[in-house]
Amino acid sequence: MTFLAFDTSGEMCVLALADEDGTVKAVSVFEGRRTLSQRLMGELDGLLTRSGLTLADFTAFAVGLGPGSFTGVRVGVTTAKTLAQVTGKPLVGVGTLDAYAAPWLTHDDTAIVPVLPSRRGEVYAAVYQGGMSVEEPFAAPLEALTVRLGEMGGVIVCGSPHLLPDWAGQSLTQPWTPPEGLARIAARRLQSGDTDDPLGLVPLYVVAPSISTPKARPPAPNNRGARGEAASPELSSPTPPLLAAGGPP
Repeated sequence: MTFLAFDTSGEMCVLALADEDGTVKAVSVFEGRRTLSQRLMGELDGLLTRSGLTLADFTAFAVGLGPGSFTGVRVGVTTAKTLAQVTGKPLVGVGTLDAYAAPWLTHDDTAIVPVLPSRRGEVYAAVYQGGMSVEEPFAAPLEALTVRLGEMGGVIVCGSPHLLPDWAGQSLTQPWTPPEGLARIAARRLQSGDTDDPLGLVPLYVVAPSISTPKARPPAPNNRGARGEAASPELSSPTPPLLAAGGPP
């Protein structure tokens, strides 16, 4: 069994081929922040060519659900759902923070806290201890999380610990989603038959995308003057308002 696992939630995107026990056999990492929608399928095609495989050779698909870049998560999840529907193969969604924590999980009391960038001044995080999740993904201000981690004791911060400049404890930097963590979790779920419905699978944003509601267009001015003359070009209908988008790309 060979399945495809990928995560596009960060600045660096990861594609991985793994076998049934989660062992990673091939990996492709690429920058996709501004070109993800154009590059993703091309990078996948390149990985398949180098591995001598086609989409028909995959037995399943796994995708990182976020949190992370709103656009990146949305593109990745949509692509995975499409691949699963077109091929009829099983699909599993994996929390991105789960994938970051997976390589370091132990059954002792050490807390593993992956940290990833969120909105300005905030980070995404989750807490794992005793080999399991003990706190679901959340967003927190940098200073508040640093203080809290210092009070916990016995903590290892992974992912992007540099985002917490005042953190002086143990840390493990991971520049992109660990493919071994992504594949390990996906393999465990696939082996147990715990798959997701492609139609119902949704991204894990944690913080909702910030998209404003377009302002109502003002009524068009009368284009005839008081004596019936055509109004001057300067009085023509105003330019429609633009849809403003905020938050991470």
